[in-house]
Amino acid sequence: MIGDTATTTCSDYPPPPALPSPHHPRWTPEHSQSRGSDRNLNRDHGEDPSLPREDEFPGSESAAYWNDEFRKFVPRQPPVVEQLASRPVANNARELKAKILGAQGNYLFCHKDLVALYGLSHQEARHAVGQLERLLWGGLDLQVSAQRLDQYLLWKQDFAAILNAHQNNPSQVESETASRARTPAAMKTAWRGLDGDKRERYWPQIILAVAHSDPFLTSTLVESTFDPSWCPAYVIEDVLYLLLRQRQLALQKGARSDSSRIEQEITVTAIFVLNKCPPRYLALEQTVLLSILQTLSASRLSEFFELLKAIEHPLHANTLLHIASRFAKSYDTKMNALDVLGILTEMPGFDLNTPAAASVCTSLLTLSENEPLPDEKAAPDLLFEFLIGRGFRPNLLGLSALMRNFCIRGHLDTAWKIFELMLQHGLEPDRHVYSILLNGSKQNLDSASFESIFNIISARNDWSPVLLNDFLGLLFRESELQPEQRRRQRKANNAWRHMLQLYSKFFDLAPLQKFTLFPLENMIGLRRARPSNSTTSIRLAESLMPLPDSRLMQPDTTTLSLMIGAHMRSLITSKYVIRYYNTFTNMVARKHPIALDLLANHGTLMFDTFLRALLQFKETINFAVNEVQKCIKAARIEKERLGCNKHHHPPSLHTWTILLNGLKNHNDTRGVVAIFNMMTNIGGVQPNLVTWNALIQAFARTGNANGAVKAIWSLEKAGFQPDEQTIKAFNMLSRPLKEQAIAKLEQIRKMPDVSATAKAPLQDPAAKSGVSRALSNGPVHVRYPKSDVPRSLKRVSKTYKKLDLRAIESRSKLRRKQRELRHSPIGSGVPIGSLARLKGEAA
Repeated sequence: MIGDTATTTCSDYPPPPALPSPHHPRWTPEHSQSRGSDRNLNRDHGEDPSLPREDEFPGSESAAYWNDEFRKFVPRQPPVVEQLASRPVANNARELKAKILGAQGNYLFCHKDLVALYGLSHQEARHAVGQLERLLWGGLDLQVSAQRLDQYLLWKQDFAAILNAHQNNPSQVESETASRARTPAAMKTAWRGLDGDKRERYWPQIILAVAHSDPFLTSTLVESTFDPSWCPAYVIEDVLYLLLRQRQLALQKGARSDSSRIEQEITVTAIFVLNKCPPRYLALEQTVLLSILQTLSASRLSEFFELLKAIEHPLHANTLLHIASRFAKSYDTKMNALDVLGILTEMPGFDLNTPAAASVCTSLLTLSENEPLPDEKAAPDLLFEFLIGRGFRPNLLGLSALMRNFCIRGHLDTAWKIFELMLQHGLEPDRHVYSILLNGSKQNLDSASFESIFNIISARNDWSPVLLNDFLGLLFRESELQPEQRRRQRKANNAWRHMLQLYSKFFDLAPLQKFTLFPLENMIGLRRARPSNSTTSIRLAESLMPLPDSRLMQPDTTTLSLMIGAHMRSLITSKYVIRYYNTFTNMVARKHPIALDLLANHGTLMFDTFLRALLQFKETINFAVNEVQKCIKAARIEKERLGCNKHHHPPSLHTWTILLNGLKNHNDTRGVVAIFNMMTNIGGVQPNLVTWNALIQAFARTGNANGAVKAIWSLEKAGFQPDEQTIKAFNMLSRPLKEQAIAKLEQIRKMPDVSATAKAPLQDPAAKSGVSRALSNGPVHVRYPKSDVPRSLKRVSKTYKKLDLRAIESRSKLRRKQRELRHSPIGSGVPIGSLARLKGEAA
């Protein structure tokens, strides 16, 4: 056993160097007397005579010598340490023990001995060296150090044996169900039955055996038995590392469920121990720490990092960089990322401009369009100033991220200043930079900014599909926002013709032609007078020269989705919407590659485009709702067959909102409430602010003040704040109803516990979630009995007439004849009463 051999003498070793003579410049009589008294004191207390004596090692010598130069002190190992380091690798634990005790705190040269004697990897041996430094730190008595070292080497032998056994022949771990059968209460009872000496003696072997045979029980055992006052820190460190190795082996075998459970066990055990241990007690392997960090959410990661700082846990620069990267990617933890970067930049030799650190800085300066803006303390200019102050040198990626940050906030003028800063630093802007400025101009509808970036791109002749997609999106967005007298559910979008003209100058027409029912060349060749609502972007698009046919680009799926969406918004009759929808579904059924790519790359976008067009017309609502039902069924079948949704996706939040908004525009409030309920019941989708605003508008348009009040109150309970669109929807109520609604809303807000005494406003006990739950806890009553609110898409569709293609075709023919008669020349022989008769037939 290693414990038997570790306590023997070191007589096989050559005699160590003698003490310095009295003529040595550092020798003094007082020093000699003090060392002798210490030796006698130790022997009076029963020092083991088999151990090396303290006076055999020249501990009086300084660990560092001055080399007669004023520049710096050069650390140098004492002679005895140099002699020990030069000896060959230890053959047994006794030789290793002698080396360690004679190392005088410099255990780094024992690294090779640990690798050779116990079969540890270099990383594991480095961690073992750190454990020795913490185990024997503090100038302990030689007898105490020897006892601690015996226990440590015995533990390391058992730990290395299990580690090697796992590597050579990975064992099967027990199931989690069997592990949990042994409750913590029973474990604590059995543990308390042992006396203190037995606990300290047997605890390392017990916890190692459990971690080896049943890792799912480790956290329960630690919670029941751990006490930092006597539990060696290296036991916890090595056990967590052993669990990590078991998780890695489970992943190699493909047992992902076992791997995730072991990973959870590591996290639970580590957090429990770190919360109980004193400062500087533990020093977990950095790989173990990374494994724990990957399982934590952003909020829990922040708490865990504060815990590590509180107990002064050593953290490697790479670990800190990983933590900073996690913090930098979330809008609400960017200040935490600054704290971590501040710690990193104070480390000697750390460079903030390395690729990994620069990537974290870029993430810190980046904002997602779908996330809220961060706190004012994390404003992009303040973050940038902090990084510059810490030695960050601006690069193209970092400045691009900062520019995009300002564009999202609506500060285009600052974004242009950053663009000038790029030029001053000699950085050549690329297409990504142009796309940021172009997209920012589109989002903020800044024509001056757009014209500036347009001139730069045109001068460099650097138009790419991404930039052209931004340009096409700007044309579509401007047309959507133009005021127009609405005679139907939604106004027509007039951007299609201008977008097609721009498209034809840079892209091949053939891919888009597959989705249209007429030759595109006919529309491109038409020359019409410039419309009265011409904008700067339309004028600039017309000024571009077309590319030669040999240099035309192939459109990507984003380009095609933009063009198809604009064309659908330009249609003014339901007949063509149905034809286009049937054309697309036939292409999908025939597995046309472009149609399938559109579905695979953009989810429900194409279905949403056609659904919005269909919902413009009351005669196609029945057809549109039925198609949503088919969409749900097709998505479920594909998920069961493939395990994922590639071409058939379940309705998204955008899909449900389009359906709800379409029924709202036809004043179908009952249908709106039903869709709102089904969004969560059937689709499992939570409404956003746009959805809530559509619901409020549906109530307000029909004069239902009670419903509007309950919707606003429920919106606030869901964690949203009313915006400009909410106020605009609420203002659709008449003045008396609006005043009554405001009074009721204030009354609800002042009630201390509305949920305790309120009645259900929608009176729909079948609905368990969604608006029925959200609106079920208030004093306001909506005027719909439960029988009037449909509970399925099928019932919603039955409230509308079925699609009648013959009637649609006949009305289309009548309108065509009316146009022909209206534009026919005078005296062409058309009867005077023909126009009036056709109008009567159409009516």
